[in-house]
Amino acid sequence: MLTKKACLILTMAMLPLGLMGADLFGNVTFRGKVIDADTLKPIEGAVVVAEWEKCHPGIGEGSLCDFKMVKETLTNASGEWSITGPQGDSLPSKTREILGFIVSWTAPPRFQIYKQGYCRLHQKPGGLHAYPYVNKEKRLEGIVLVRMGDTKEEENEFMKQYLLEGFVPFIPVKDPERKLRELNFDFRYPPDVMSIRDVWENTMYDVIGLKKAVTQEEKKEAEILPATVDHWIYLPLLRKTVENSMK
Repeated sequence: MLTKKACLILTMAMLPLGLMGADLFGNVTFRGKVIDADTLKPIEGAVVVAEWEKCHPGIGEGSLCDFKMVKETLTNASGEWSITGPQGDSLPSKTREILGFIVSWTAPPRFQIYKQGYCRLHQKPGGLHAYPYVNKEKRLEGIVLVRMGDTKEEENEFMKQYLLEGFVPFIPVKDPERKLRELNFDFRYPPDVMSIRDVWENTMYDVIGLKKAVTQEEKKEAEILPATVDHWIYLPLLRKTVENSMK
Protein backbone atom coordinates (compact mmCIF):
# COMPACT_ATOMS: atom_id res chain seq x y z
CA MET A 1 0.00 0.00 0.00
CA LEU A 2 1.40 3.37 -1.00
CA THR A 3 2.09 5.94 1.68
CA LYS A 4 0.68 9.49 1.33
CA LYS A 5 4.17 10.77 0.50
CA ALA A 6 4.65 8.11 -2.19
CA CYS A 7 1.21 8.91 -3.66
CA LEU A 8 2.10 12.62 -3.81
CA ILE A 9 5.41 11.96 -5.57
CA LEU A 10 3.69 9.62 -8.04
CA THR A 11 0.97 12.20 -8.76
CA MET A 12 3.52 14.96 -9.32
CA ALA A 13 5.57 12.73 -11.62
CA MET A 14 2.55 11.81 -13.73
CA LEU A 15 1.01 15.29 -13.90
CA PRO A 16 3.13 16.63 -16.79
CA LEU A 17 2.37 13.52 -18.84
CA GLY A 18 -1.36 14.03 -18.43
CA LEU A 19 -1.08 17.71 -19.30
CA MET A 20 1.08 17.14 -22.33
CA GLY A 21 -1.16 14.40 -23.71
CA ALA A 22 -0.44 13.89 -27.40
CA ASP A 23 2.66 16.08 -27.20
CA LEU A 24 4.67 13.21 -25.71
CA PHE A 25 3.02 9.99 -26.84
CA GLY A 26 0.70 11.23 -29.56
CA ASN A 27 3.07 11.58 -32.49
CA VAL A 28 1.25 11.14 -35.77
CA THR A 29 2.31 11.00 -39.41
CA PHE A 30 1.13 13.87 -41.58
CA ARG A 31 0.92 13.01 -45.27
CA GLY A 32 0.12 14.80 -48.46
CA LYS A 33 0.69 15.35 -52.14
CA VAL A 34 1.98 18.38 -54.05
CA ILE A 35 0.71 18.92 -57.60
CA ASP A 36 0.74 21.51 -60.37
CA ALA A 37 -2.51 23.46 -60.00
CA ASP A 38 -3.02 23.67 -63.78
CA THR A 39 -1.88 20.29 -65.10
CA LEU A 40 -2.73 18.35 -61.89
CA LYS A 41 0.55 16.47 -62.36
CA PRO A 42 2.60 15.53 -59.27
CA ILE A 43 5.54 17.77 -58.39
CA GLU A 44 8.69 15.86 -57.45
CA GLY A 45 11.44 17.35 -55.31
CA ALA A 46 9.37 19.99 -53.52
CA VAL A 47 10.59 20.78 -49.99
CA VAL A 48 7.90 20.42 -47.34
CA VAL A 49 8.69 22.15 -44.03
CA ALA A 50 6.68 21.52 -40.84
CA GLU A 51 7.20 23.88 -37.89
CA TRP A 52 5.87 23.35 -34.36
CA GLU A 53 5.56 25.95 -31.62
CA LYS A 54 5.29 25.57 -27.84
CA CYS A 55 2.64 27.81 -26.33
CA HIS A 56 1.65 29.40 -23.03
CA PRO A 57 -1.55 31.30 -22.23
CA GLY A 58 -1.27 35.00 -22.94
CA ILE A 59 -2.67 37.88 -20.94
CA GLY A 60 -6.27 38.22 -22.06
CA GLU A 61 -7.13 36.31 -25.24
CA GLY A 62 -4.67 34.37 -27.33
CA SER A 63 -1.51 32.44 -26.57
CA LEU A 64 2.20 33.21 -26.47
CA CYS A 65 4.10 30.83 -28.72
CA ASP A 66 7.78 30.23 -29.42
CA PHE A 67 9.67 27.94 -31.76
CA LYS A 68 9.83 24.31 -30.65
CA MET A 69 11.02 22.19 -33.59
CA VAL A 70 11.05 21.97 -37.36
CA LYS A 71 11.26 19.08 -39.84
CA GLU A 72 11.54 18.86 -43.59
CA THR A 73 11.25 16.32 -46.38
CA LEU A 74 11.10 16.07 -50.18
CA THR A 75 8.18 14.95 -52.32
CA ASN A 76 8.75 11.76 -54.31
CA ALA A 77 7.97 11.07 -57.97
CA SER A 78 4.27 10.82 -57.11
CA GLY A 79 4.34 14.16 -55.30
CA GLU A 80 3.86 12.34 -51.98
CA TRP A 81 5.46 13.34 -48.68
CA SER A 82 5.18 12.39 -45.01
CA ILE A 83 6.44 13.93 -41.75
CA THR A 84 6.03 12.47 -38.26
CA GLY A 85 5.65 14.68 -35.21
CA PRO A 86 3.25 15.90 -32.50
CA GLN A 87 -0.34 16.31 -33.57
CA GLY A 88 -0.60 19.38 -31.36
CA ASP A 89 -3.56 21.06 -29.68
CA SER A 90 -5.38 24.07 -31.10
CA LEU A 91 -7.64 24.46 -28.06
CA PRO A 92 -5.82 23.21 -24.95
CA SER A 93 -7.76 22.07 -21.90
CA LYS A 94 -8.61 24.46 -19.07
CA THR A 95 -6.21 22.58 -16.79
CA ARG A 96 -3.40 23.07 -19.24
CA GLU A 97 -4.25 26.76 -19.65
CA ILE A 98 -4.15 27.28 -15.89
CA LEU A 99 -0.80 25.48 -15.52
CA GLY A 100 0.46 26.54 -18.94
CA PHE A 101 3.27 28.65 -17.54
CA ILE A 102 4.65 25.49 -15.93
CA VAL A 103 3.84 22.94 -18.62
CA SER A 104 3.53 24.35 -22.13
CA TRP A 105 1.52 22.72 -24.91
CA THR A 106 2.39 22.17 -28.55
CA ALA A 107 0.38 23.84 -31.30
CA PRO A 108 -0.46 21.94 -34.52
CA PRO A 109 2.32 22.24 -37.12
CA ARG A 110 2.42 24.88 -39.83
CA PHE A 111 3.42 23.65 -43.26
CA GLN A 112 5.28 25.50 -46.01
CA ILE A 113 6.07 24.10 -49.46
CA TYR A 114 8.92 25.29 -51.68
CA LYS A 115 9.71 24.34 -55.26
CA GLN A 116 11.92 26.32 -57.60
CA GLY A 117 9.83 27.83 -60.39
CA TYR A 118 6.58 27.70 -58.40
CA CYS A 119 4.84 30.26 -56.24
CA ARG A 120 3.89 29.28 -52.72
CA LEU A 121 0.21 28.58 -52.16
CA HIS A 122 -0.97 32.12 -51.41
CA GLN A 123 1.51 34.05 -53.53
CA LYS A 124 -0.51 33.77 -56.73
CA PRO A 125 -4.23 33.21 -57.41
CA GLY A 126 -5.22 29.84 -58.84
CA GLY A 127 -3.69 27.48 -56.28
CA LEU A 128 -5.73 24.83 -54.52
CA HIS A 129 -5.99 22.91 -51.25
CA ALA A 130 -7.98 19.68 -50.96
CA TYR A 131 -8.40 17.12 -48.21
CA PRO A 132 -10.68 14.18 -47.38
CA TYR A 133 -13.39 14.53 -44.77
CA VAL A 134 -15.43 11.71 -43.26
CA ASN A 135 -18.01 12.19 -40.51
CA LYS A 136 -20.00 9.03 -39.83
CA GLU A 137 -22.35 10.73 -37.35
CA LYS A 138 -23.39 13.32 -39.93
CA ARG A 139 -23.15 10.78 -42.76
CA LEU A 140 -20.71 12.95 -44.64
CA GLU A 141 -17.96 11.55 -46.83
CA GLY A 142 -16.17 13.57 -49.45
CA ILE A 143 -13.51 16.13 -50.33
CA VAL A 144 -13.11 19.65 -49.03
CA LEU A 145 -11.79 21.74 -51.93
CA VAL A 146 -10.50 25.26 -51.40
CA ARG A 147 -9.91 26.70 -54.86
CA MET A 148 -10.44 30.40 -54.48
CA GLY A 149 -10.16 31.50 -58.11
CA ASP A 150 -7.75 32.73 -60.75
CA THR A 151 -7.94 36.47 -59.94
CA LYS A 152 -7.83 38.63 -56.83
CA GLU A 153 -11.47 39.53 -57.41
CA GLU A 154 -12.49 35.86 -57.47
CA GLU A 155 -10.46 35.24 -54.31
CA ASN A 156 -12.25 38.09 -52.51
CA GLU A 157 -15.65 36.73 -53.54
CA PHE A 158 -14.67 33.26 -52.34
CA MET A 159 -13.58 34.68 -48.99
CA LYS A 160 -16.92 36.46 -48.56
CA GLN A 161 -18.94 33.41 -49.54
CA TYR A 162 -17.08 30.81 -47.49
CA LEU A 163 -14.02 31.48 -45.37
CA LEU A 164 -15.12 34.66 -43.60
CA GLU A 165 -18.24 32.82 -42.45
CA GLY A 166 -16.26 29.80 -41.29
CA PHE A 167 -17.34 27.46 -44.11
CA VAL A 168 -15.55 25.49 -46.83
CA PRO A 169 -16.85 23.93 -50.08
CA PHE A 170 -17.54 20.20 -49.76
CA ILE A 171 -17.95 17.66 -52.59
CA PRO A 172 -19.52 14.31 -51.59
CA VAL A 173 -17.55 11.33 -52.97
CA LYS A 174 -16.87 7.79 -51.78
CA ASP A 175 -13.42 6.87 -50.46
CA PRO A 176 -12.13 10.46 -50.71
CA GLU A 177 -8.55 9.84 -49.54
CA ARG A 178 -8.00 7.15 -52.16
CA LYS A 179 -9.30 9.46 -54.87
CA LEU A 180 -6.90 12.19 -53.81
CA ARG A 181 -3.93 9.82 -53.55
CA GLU A 182 -4.62 8.44 -57.03
CA LEU A 183 -5.52 11.90 -58.40
CA ASN A 184 -8.83 10.41 -59.48
CA PHE A 185 -10.53 13.77 -59.00
CA ASP A 186 -10.85 16.80 -61.29
CA PHE A 187 -10.45 19.45 -58.53
CA ARG A 188 -13.43 21.40 -59.89
CA TYR A 189 -16.68 22.42 -58.26
CA PRO A 190 -19.91 20.75 -59.35
CA PRO A 191 -22.97 23.01 -59.83
CA ASP A 192 -24.52 21.77 -56.57
CA VAL A 193 -21.42 22.08 -54.36
CA MET A 194 -22.18 21.87 -50.63
CA SER A 195 -20.60 23.86 -47.81
CA ILE A 196 -19.69 22.70 -44.30
CA ARG A 197 -17.99 24.19 -41.28
CA ASP A 198 -14.21 24.46 -41.68
CA VAL A 199 -12.73 21.17 -40.45
CA TRP A 200 -9.18 21.28 -41.81
CA GLU A 201 -7.55 20.39 -38.49
CA ASN A 202 -9.05 16.89 -38.59
CA THR A 203 -7.20 15.84 -41.71
CA MET A 204 -3.92 13.95 -41.93
CA TYR A 205 -3.73 14.07 -45.73
CA ASP A 206 -3.61 17.21 -47.84
CA VAL A 207 -3.24 17.91 -51.54
CA ILE A 208 -1.69 21.26 -52.37
CA GLY A 209 -1.74 22.63 -55.92
CA LEU A 210 0.91 25.24 -56.74
CA LYS A 211 0.94 27.74 -59.60
CA LYS A 212 4.04 28.23 -61.74
CA ALA A 213 5.88 31.52 -61.47
CA VAL A 214 5.66 33.01 -64.97
CA THR A 215 6.60 36.69 -64.87
CA GLN A 216 9.90 38.00 -63.56
CA GLU A 217 8.06 39.62 -60.66
CA GLU A 218 6.45 36.30 -59.72
CA LYS A 219 9.76 34.47 -59.95
CA LYS A 220 11.46 37.07 -57.77
CA GLU A 221 8.70 36.94 -55.14
CA ALA A 222 8.73 33.13 -55.13
CA GLU A 223 12.41 33.16 -54.14
CA ILE A 224 11.72 35.22 -51.00
CA LEU A 225 11.29 32.98 -47.96
CA PRO A 226 8.88 34.02 -45.18
CA ALA A 227 10.38 35.39 -41.98
CA THR A 228 9.16 32.33 -40.05
CA VAL A 229 11.62 30.08 -41.88
CA ASP A 230 14.75 31.14 -40.02
CA HIS A 231 15.92 27.89 -38.47
CA TRP A 232 18.40 27.10 -41.20
CA ILE A 233 20.54 24.81 -39.10
CA TYR A 234 17.69 22.26 -39.13
CA LEU A 235 16.79 22.68 -42.82
CA PRO A 236 19.59 21.33 -45.07
CA LEU A 237 17.14 20.38 -47.86
CA LEU A 238 15.69 23.89 -47.99
CA ARG A 239 19.15 25.47 -47.85
CA LYS A 240 20.25 23.37 -50.81
CA THR A 241 17.12 24.29 -52.75
CA VAL A 242 17.70 28.00 -52.17
CA GLU A 243 21.40 27.73 -53.06
CA ASN A 244 20.59 25.93 -56.31
CA SER A 245 18.04 28.60 -57.27
CA MET A 246 20.74 31.26 -56.97
CA LYS A 247 23.16 29.56 -59.37
